[in-house]
Amino acid sequence: MENRNVVHKQSVRSKYLSCRDSMSQSERLTKSMLIWELLKKEKEFQEAEILLVYMDYRSEVMTTGLVEELFLAENRKRIFAPVVEGMDIAFYEIESLSDLHKGYQSIREPESDPEKLFTEKLMKENKCFLLLPGSVYDRQLGRMGYGKGFYDRFLRKFEGIPNAGLAFSCQIAPVPVPSDSRDVKVERVITENEVIR
Repeated sequence: MENRNVVHKQSVRSKYLSCRDSMSQSERLTKSMLIWELLKKEKEFQEAEILLVYMDYRSEVMTTGLVEELFLAENRKRIFAPVVEGMDIAFYEIESLSDLHKGYQSIREPESDPEKLFTEKLMKENKCFLLLPGSVYDRQLGRMGYGKGFYDRFLRKFEGIPNAGLAFSCQIAPVPVPSDSRDVKVERVITENEVIR
């Protein structure tokens, strides 16, 4: 049964990723910028002192331009980016995009500097907000990533951290995505057209 569920998840994932992959870079950028505009209207995003943000890879909703913009903002948020460490991800503070280098699967990552690590203590003492990538979401806030469970484990460890999944509208499934007990729902999904709560 477990195996059948994995195969089903892979076919659902492939279907929605192919629609994302088929977009041109300029279309992805235009839609990503619309997503950023909706994101900036979210109260928890506005109030966040710390932003944990994935660095876009392949055809994901772009975050690089958003991060560049935030570095130039007057009331600057602290920015943390993820590093894959074994079977988990950890977030480390970055001061600029030049702090990133190619890491796991050629995704841009910061150095694993213990002094810059995002911890439960930082979460308790600051208003934080997490941006997640994903392959497919549904309207019940179910999320499928890429099959490794990195973000599910992170969300369980940092339970209650305000968050948003970023996705293009073609990544929203009309029916609930296949899930199991290890899958964690997101608080909201932001597409170029709407915020799903």
